[in-house]
Amino acid sequence: LLDRLATEGTADLIAVFSDQADLSAANSMGWDERGEYVYETLKAVAERSQARARAELDRNGVQYRTFLAGNELFIYQGNLQVVSALAELHNVTRVRASRTYELEPIVEEEPSHAAPSNGLAWGIADAKADQFWEHFGVQGDGIVVASIDTGVQWDHPALDQAYRSPADPGSPACWEDPSDVCDGSTPCDNNGHGTHTVGTMVADDDPGLAWQAGMAPNAQWIACKGCEDTECSDAALNACADWVLAPDGDPAKRPHIVNNSWGSDGCDVWYRSKVEAWQAAGIFPAFSAGNEYTCGTLSAPGNYQESFSSTGHNSARGHYGSKGPASGGVCHPHTPYT
Repeated sequence: LLDRLATEGTADLIAVFSDQADLSAANSMGWDERGEYVYETLKAVAERSQARARAELDRNGVQYRTFLAGNELFIYQGNLQVVSALAELHNVTRVRASRTYELEPIVEEEPSHAAPSNGLAWGIADAKADQFWEHFGVQGDGIVVASIDTGVQWDHPALDQAYRSPADPGSPACWEDPSDVCDGSTPCDNNGHGTHTVGTMVADDDPGLAWQAGMAPNAQWIACKGCEDTECSDAALNACADWVLAPDGDPAKRPHIVNNSWGSDGCDVWYRSKVEAWQAAGIFPAFSAGNEYTCGTLSAPGNYQESFSSTGHNSARGHYGSKGPASGGVCHPHTPYT
C-alpha cells in the first residue's frame, strides 16, 4: 500500500476492524432464524465499530463501502493522510492495499470426449449423480445455489429454466453486479466462465443440447458477479459475500449453497470471515481446488478448514485437479464450527 501511495498518490484500500461478530449462537437455530440473526448481528457490529472511521471519511469527502462479513471498510482512492488517520484508530487492526484474485480457467476436454454416449457429462456419472437421481427421485429440488463468478448468461437454453427470477432477470434478489460491468441491470457474462460453472451445477436436458451437464437440474440458481473478467477484485468478492447472506437485503432469500471457482496461491486467509459467516447462516461454501494437478497445490479459499473443495477428473479424460495438502500449509480455523 505504501509503495502504491508513494508512486501514485492514491490507492484503493481496505481497513479491517478488530471487533468481530460472535455468530456461534446461530448453530443451534433453524434456517429462517439463523439467517436473520447472522445478518443483523454482522450489521450491528459494523455500524457500531465503523462509526468513527466513517464520520472521518465523510468529513473529508472520501468514498467508501462497508462490508459486513469480516467488518471491513473499502476506501476508494485514499491518500497517505487517510491511511494514517485510519491506522491511528484503536479498533483498526490492519490497513492494506486492494488486491485481485484469479479465476480457475476452464479446462477443455479432448475432442473424443466432447459428446458422451450416454447423454450425460462425465462428472455426473463419476459422482454417481444419475444413480442418486434414480434411487431418491430428486435432482436438487427445493435447493437454491448461488454463483460468485463472471456472471451468467441467464437465458442460456440449459439454464433459463432454473433461474429464480426469469420474469424479472435483473431482480436484486437474484442478481448483483457490484462493479457495474454489465449493461444495465440484466445478468450478463462477459467471459463465459460463470455460465460454464452454473451449467455444471444446474443445467437441464434441453433437447437442443448435445448432452446434460448439470448435477442438480431441478435446483434454482442466483448469481453475483464477483469477477470483472479474468480477474476478481476483492471489492467485488467482498460485496458478493455480503449479498449472498442477504440478497436484496433479505436473509430469507439467501441460497443454500454458494459456489466459487476463483482463488489464490498459498494460505491467504483474507476471505475466511466470509466463509465463516456463510456457514453460520447455514450456507454450504463450495470452492474450486485449482487446476494444478500436482500434490500440495490446493488453493485458497478452498484450502480453509471451513471450506469444501471440488477437484477435477483424474483419468485419461482429464488430470488437472489440484490436490492437497494446502499450498503454503494447512489453513487452521479461527473457531470451531458445528
